[in-house]
Amino acid sequence: MPAAYGNRVTLRASGGPTFALVTPFLRMPDSPALARAAAVAEVNNALCVARCAAQLAGLEEDPFVVRELLHLTTEQIDRAARVIRELLTRAVTLPSH
Repeated sequence: MPAAYGNRVTLRASGGPTFALVTPFLRMPDSPALARAAAVAEVNNALCVARCAAQLAGLEEDPFVVRELLHLTTEQIDRAARVIRELLTRAVTLPSH
């Protein structure tokens, strides 16, 4: 049975602990803004990986290693481009507030 004490409602379970129901003090985070921030972070990470792989490819002498590093570079650039395309597609389809 709930018992009202001031502005709180305490729920009592039979033989268990009691928990007071309280209202949240903070607002929920803005999920579209968090999604945009995550997309920007992923683009940044992909471009950093591509830059590092390209720098390593310039230092290497083994053709196989150079080819693999350049392949990694193009994969990461494609990853960044894909995230940007998805971000732009979501920005166009999401209603503005």
